[in-house]
Amino acid sequence: MQTQATALKPGMSPEEWKARVDLAAAFRLAALQDWDEGLVAHLSARVPGNPNQFLMHPAALLFEEITASRLHKLDEKCNHVVPSDEMPHKFAFPFHKGIYDAYPQAQCIIHLHTKYVTAVAMQEQGLIYGNQYAMWLGPIGYHDYEGLISTDEEGQRLARNFGNSQVVLQRGHGFVLWGHTVHEAYMLAFLMIRACETQVRSLAGGVKPYVPPQHVLDITPGQARIITDGNAPFNQMSWRALLRKLDREAPDYKT
Repeated sequence: MQTQATALKPGMSPEEWKARVDLAAAFRLAALQDWDEGLVAHLSARVPGNPNQFLMHPAALLFEEITASRLHKLDEKCNHVVPSDEMPHKFAFPFHKGIYDAYPQAQCIIHLHTKYVTAVAMQEQGLIYGNQYAMWLGPIGYHDYEGLISTDEEGQRLARNFGNSQVVLQRGHGFVLWGHTVHEAYMLAFLMIRACETQVRSLAGGVKPYVPPQHVLDITPGQARIITDGNAPFNQMSWRALLRKLDREAPDYKT
């Protein structure tokens, strides 16, 4: 089944339209999984061919309301590139901009705070590498809670805490990650959320969690690239399968 709308907006490249469809799909899939949280979680993507322009959702829209054509195109100051009467996500923008500036290879950013992720973010030890989801992620960064991130300086501090990882667990808050593609970012979000769900439920049993030996932890993330890497066939097949699901359940995402 075709997963992209056929009509492009005037002046819009096919590459930008594809990015819009993919980002709108990520919003809708997150909504179907109950990963959204009112208006306070957010996703974004770079505009292909214009690294200093970004696609974000209007501040007043729920994830379930996002469509490809309703996404805002913003410049590096969070101004509308295409005029719109809707309010842009000015509060979240510095958060994303700091990461895009630090990682030119980043094409998509996802910030969520599902219940179990926030619970793990409250635990002193952070993420435990005792379940396969966590092991596939490999090492992640940490960012101490310092209030609401809403300035350029705070966004820059957050970006530095990624180190060599693509995921940061925000203490007492949630997580943020970047992907080389939208579908890679979505898969990393899936792994992070499942890892935290599994950890919280296992610790509720009051037993010491299993953690494999270090040499296993060292090799597993590389083995998992077949699943998490946006250039890997398995990830691309998974994304196409998810788009087919959306075509059945929420086909207006690509309008």
